[in-house]
Amino acid sequence: MVSILRSISFKIFGMAVLLLVMLAAASVWSASSSQSVQRQLETLSRSLFPLVGALNDLRDITRQQGVTAKFSTTTPDAAAVAACEVDARSEASAGKIVGFRAEAARALGARISALERDRMKLQRLEPMIAELRFQHLRLSRLTLAACRFEATPVELAYVQAQADDVMRLSAAIDTEVKAYVTEIGLAVTANQEQAMRANILMIAVATLLGMPLAWLVARGLTRPILRLQAGARAVRDGQLDQANVTVTTRDEIGDVSRAFNAMVIELKEKDRIKETFGQFIDPRVVSGLIEGGASATGGEKKLATIYFSDLVGFTGLGERLAPSSVVALLNAFFSDMTGPIREHDGIVDKYIGDAIMAFWAPPFADPATQARAACTALLAQRALLHAFQARVPDIVGLRRDVPRIDFRAALATGEVVVGSVGPNNARSFTVIGDAVNFCSRLEATNKIYGTKMLIDGATADMAGVTIATREIDTIMVSGKSEPMVIHQLAGFADSLPADRADLFGFYAEALAHYRAGNWSAAEAGFARALALLPDDGPSIALLARCRQLMAAPPASWDGVWRLATK
Repeated sequence: MVSILRSISFKIFGMAVLLLVMLAAASVWSASSSQSVQRQLETLSRSLFPLVGALNDLRDITRQQGVTAKFSTTTPDAAAVAACEVDARSEASAGKIVGFRAEAARALGARISALERDRMKLQRLEPMIAELRFQHLRLSRLTLAACRFEATPVELAYVQAQADDVMRLSAAIDTEVKAYVTEIGLAVTANQEQAMRANILMIAVATLLGMPLAWLVARGLTRPILRLQAGARAVRDGQLDQANVTVTTRDEIGDVSRAFNAMVIELKEKDRIKETFGQFIDPRVVSGLIEGGASATGGEKKLATIYFSDLVGFTGLGERLAPSSVVALLNAFFSDMTGPIREHDGIVDKYIGDAIMAFWAPPFADPATQARAACTALLAQRALLHAFQARVPDIVGLRRDVPRIDFRAALATGEVVVGSVGPNNARSFTVIGDAVNFCSRLEATNKIYGTKMLIDGATADMAGVTIATREIDTIMVSGKSEPMVIHQLAGFADSLPADRADLFGFYAEALAHYRAGNWSAAEAGFARALALLPDDGPSIALLARCRQLMAAPPASWDGVWRLATK
């Protein structure tokens, strides 16, 4: 079971959380810088700019107070006196200046220590503003006295001097405030640039960290997947030795990789079993038993083509050759003769001494073509015999008196039971049925007719027109109540020599007379066939039988030759 901390989902979730934390940090930093800019802008808009405006108003009032006082003393007029008294009592501008400075102080009062210099600058303005307010009040009292014609010329000159002092003090405060406004403006610009740089920096850091992390996570996910892909391709191509996957993670992909390796080990074990038992049993049967399990061991009734072959004169070979030479000769012969059987979808059932038993049946062979495949395999064996004979001296170690190797074979088609037979500790996958028994006897029947390849009528019919055959006889083997038509397998129809067609025609005509009981005509026909091919075994055998029947005619004749022995 994969730990939650090692799972793929946790890795992806962790990477997402890390990126979110980095983005949150960037947002906090940006918000902090933006807050500083906002407070500085509030100080400018709510305090310093109005403070500059109030100072300008105060200077205007002060200037007007001086002019009004002077004018009132030289031009007494009731309206002028009233205006002068109003200007003299004006405290609005001075009050505004104090209020704006207090507003700026309140705006900066909650600021962090980084803005301590701003508070210090406002504190410097406080005594200057207080002095300005005091001097302006004094100017207002003097101006009021002048407006009421209570001031002497000396006092009027003092009023003018007082107005000048107020103007100078107000100008000094204005200069200080404007310098402070300029400084704050530059600070706002710097803070904005800093905030932008901070955002760019955090985005760059998030990108530089996030992309490698994403790449590492993606690489950590894809590399084991690519290894699994390469392993699966190796399994597909049958290269199990190269299919092992290196496990580098402990997540779900690691579990899949370990399961894949276990599967490869199991496949290797199956291949080893197939290879080992394939030396004794056809590999397709081994595969079916391994992959099919118990279902592959049950018997099924199927239409099969059975094959039996036997070496000619093997008993004599055993007496002439050393045991090791006999074994070497048999192994070489079986190796050469087994190849065509397997190449044409046949299953080698067993080796019985010097005999081979094989069969063609579903699912190993196509039922529509199995008889033709069996005939093709047998013809291929005959074609290999000459080359095998050339190797016999090297196999047995003889240069003189080299044994002549030949074999007889038979094919028969019929219903059989296909399955695994025997006790649990010694089972054999084989075929059982009358077709098997008949094929075994048909192989031995080659001795009677002097043939090397006999097939039954069912096999000849199923093989089709591409296979050339010659009908030999109708026989009844011991233990069977139905006669069977047997044929000689002659070769492929498109490569049969022309003289064989004449031979087969003479033989067929003679065989018809033989079955009709006209043995003298049959004798003449078989003689004509022998004139074309003097060593034609079936013609020799039936010619002798015709003479035997003419010498001792049977009581009843149905054209069927009954074999007395198995």
